[in-house]
Amino acid sequence: MSSFWSDVRKFAYGSIPIILFFIFWEIGAGWVPKGVISPPSEVIRSLWTAATSDVLFTQTAVSLGRVGMGFALSILVALPLGFLLGTFFQSAEKLLLPFFRMCEKLNPFAIIPIFMIFFGIGTAEKVAVVFWATLWPLLFNTMSGARAVDYSLIRAARSMGATRRELFLKVILPYALPNIFTGVEIAAQLSFFMIIASEVIGASTGLGWYYISATTKYQLPLMYGIILYITVLSILINLAFGRLKKHFLVWKEAVQIH
Repeated sequence: MSSFWSDVRKFAYGSIPIILFFIFWEIGAGWVPKGVISPPSEVIRSLWTAATSDVLFTQTAVSLGRVGMGFALSILVALPLGFLLGTFFQSAEKLLLPFFRMCEKLNPFAIIPIFMIFFGIGTAEKVAVVFWATLWPLLFNTMSGARAVDYSLIRAARSMGATRRELFLKVILPYALPNIFTGVEIAAQLSFFMIIASEVIGASTGLGWYYISATTKYQLPLMYGIILYITVLSILINLAFGRLKKHFLVWKEAVQIH
């Protein structure tokens, strides 16, 4: 019971700056020239209209679908490759690492036009942008986690007759999970920002397109509303991955104790 009230107090204290922000925003919007900043009351009303007309959620589903495809592809490539290079093919890792680092340094925002040339401005281009942006943090963190495995644990598992499959699932994977989830969290944040950026530059659907459409039509409350909505959605995604990380790290501790 005490923990419940402790959580309530934390939530209440954390809500105070947010409430004050909206109060100052509402007051401040009346002090600036009209047509510059919309008050939050109008912003929330426009968001409600967009939500009840299903337009907002439809465009959200389109963007999240593209994120999911690009993110899934990067996981399918980065995790196996990272484990292989970080464990059994470390000499190949040393050879390829400078090239991978060079690719990582390519600004994903700057190369969006290149992806548009290769894939057009449809879903394939958006998925490719997300894939490229999320591949590198996943790959490097997986390699780092695989390299960090304590080889005394591997030798101990082998001495007890562990198969390669058991060695991977019960020793290498649990040991590398913290690094992997660090990469997953970074990649999740990048994927959401990159999909919005790619849809802003060239798209006919998605949240980025919806924002640009509101801007072009000078629907000021909706424009600010979409910015607020994207911010809240990114926070919720981060919280979801944080909970997922806690769940799997509890599983890791249980495996190590066992």
